[in-house]
Amino acid sequence: MRNTCYTWLHQNRAPGSNEVFDEEIHSAEFSGSASPESQVLAGADKEILRRALEELPDVFREVLVLREIEGMSYKEIADVASISLGTVMSAWRGAHSIAPVTRRRSWQGVLK
Repeated sequence: MRNTCYTWLHQNRAPGSNEVFDEEIHSAEFSGSASPESQVLAGADKEILRRALEELPDVFREVLVLREIEGMSYKEIADVASISLGTVMSAWRGAHSIAPVTRRRSWQGVLK
């Protein structure tokens, strides 16, 4: 089912028409509880990460998000994505080499 969705998206989506979900609208950190400076910095971090993720191939992005943001193990990712464990590890390393900004270890709180 996942592959069918990717195939359809690649065939029917206009180039450059990625729609980005804006989590800032519903985020607690933008509700007025944080200082203006920390709100701007948090917004900048989110934008940097979103841009880096958008530049990655689909498989790399999926593996990176599941591993770094969702906290899944390599084995869990392989099961969910129906790919081999070696492919998961290779995609994870590839994502970091293409978008070095994704190596930051504190991204888990940035998109949540």
